[in-house]
Amino acid sequence: MAGTPTFTPGGVPPGKRRVTQQSTRLLHEWSLTQSWEVPPFYELRLGPTPLFAGAPVVTPEIAGMLRRSNRYADMVGITPTEIQVIEAEMVADPGSRSQLEYYIDLVHTTPLLQQYPGRAIQGVLLWAVGDPVLQQKAAAVGIRVVLYTPAWAQEYLATKYYRR
Repeated sequence: MAGTPTFTPGGVPPGKRRVTQQSTRLLHEWSLTQSWEVPPFYELRLGPTPLFAGAPVVTPEIAGMLRRSNRYADMVGITPTEIQVIEAEMVADPGSRSQLEYYIDLVHTTPLLQQYPGRAIQGVLLWAVGDPVLQQKAAAVGIRVVLYTPAWAQEYLATKYYRR
């Protein structure tokens, strides 16, 4: 190989990962419009999570793997007053709300985020295409919904959903 890949904090670097998932592209572009205290953390491991196997015999290796298993938020951003846990979807998805609620619970047990005490933990659902019913349900549990629809979203939606 000609060199090792590098990662520059502050955004998803150009390349395969940014263009593979359009929700990642949406997240990256939206994050550039925010005023973060520190560069945001993409795909931050949250946890640990209390996974266990119901099988009667679990090897020590599998038990250890389950103890170390973590969940990943799409992004965690730090502002002077909040720790924002963000899930991004091109089109609003009912499952993203419950997933985000779980991630919010895991923030308290994530060592990296302990250096920001006293900040409110705010869940954020970032969508290019919203759903008023899901938005109302998210607001009812204190989750902020952000609709961010860049110009390229129309082409993405036409390509993905348009059928003759």
